[in-house]
Amino acid sequence: MAYLIFDNEQEAELRSEQAGIQKGLSYHKTASGSRYWWGWSVEAAEENPRAYIEIKKYVWTNEETSEVHTNIPDENLLNDNDELVDELPEDWVFAPDPMEEPPTEDVVEDPEEPPLAD
Repeated sequence: MAYLIFDNEQEAELRSEQAGIQKGLSYHKTASGSRYWWGWSVEAAEENPRAYIEIKKYVWTNEETSEVHTNIPDENLLNDNDELVDELPEDWVFAPDPMEEPPTEDVVEDPEEPPLAD
């Protein structure tokens, strides 16, 4: 995968809509139906969250020649201002994993309080 990084969600939304216009999506012809070509994700930062669009990028190596090939299916939708990166920035703030158990708090018993009876 590759990513287009934006300073905010509105920029990512606008770029996706531009791609939708290029692809001739129905919204831009009839004002109904699909409007955006790509989805986007927003950083979990509390202040000034950035956004990204994930772009499919396939990389493979020819076993006979060891030549590396790259294919980006939506390459024709990218423009000169688009800078694809292979990874999100190191300081990207991810949302907590909803499947991860929250940390448990250590319960400290009060030595002066007797335990509860069953």
